[in-house]
Amino acid sequence: MIARDQNEAHLPSDPRTIGQDRPRALPAAGLVTGLFGARAERRPRPAGSGSLGEIVAETRRLILRRHAASDFPSYFTMSADERMARFAGRAPAGGDEAWMRLLRQAGHWSLYGYGFLAIEEKATGCFVGEAGLAHFRRGLGDAFDGAPEAGWAIAPWAQGHGYATEAAAAALAWIEGRFSIARTVCLIHAGNAPSLRVADKLGYAPLGRCTYRGYDAVTFERTRRP
Repeated sequence: MIARDQNEAHLPSDPRTIGQDRPRALPAAGLVTGLFGARAERRPRPAGSGSLGEIVAETRRLILRRHAASDFPSYFTMSADERMARFAGRAPAGGDEAWMRLLRQAGHWSLYGYGFLAIEEKATGCFVGEAGLAHFRRGLGDAFDGAPEAGWAIAPWAQGHGYATEAAAAALAWIEGRFSIARTVCLIHAGNAPSLRVADKLGYAPLGRCTYRGYDAVTFERTRRP
């Protein structure tokens, strides 16, 4: 996933959405309908419950956990929003593609022991996006593909609150510390100003430029001090 601040992704991709209402709460078992109307699903997490995916890290406002099948309605709504595709070099996702992306995020953990994390808003229990590190093998050379790639993606309704930086920083701290990862990279559309700012806040330095999926992109790297 291309790093973007839609949210957000990796690591979060679209301009901030201003003036949109928070998503209305929906029944825990209810599907989100009307892709561009209902924007999220409220699923309160019972105390001590891991039913929505193992919690990996928390911040003041967010919970970062592993993805779960029950995330699909909100994940599909986010992935199908045309604003999320603006800087991704692809069309908005259909249901099957969104489902395969969700399976990819979950499956990455089986191969590497880490990956992207689903992001929940503590105040509402809503799914707001994802962030983390993954290996996407983009064919950009060893200097890029040889390191884990950071990304962040935040649903349009939740943009503008700093969630991309907050979530990505927490995800990186947990993964880098636990797996002793010294260097990470990220790839961002050259026109995605919000995501470029997130990369800068996270300490990523420009590595080079390239063309990916037909658009101009900037590559970045971050070296973690021992």
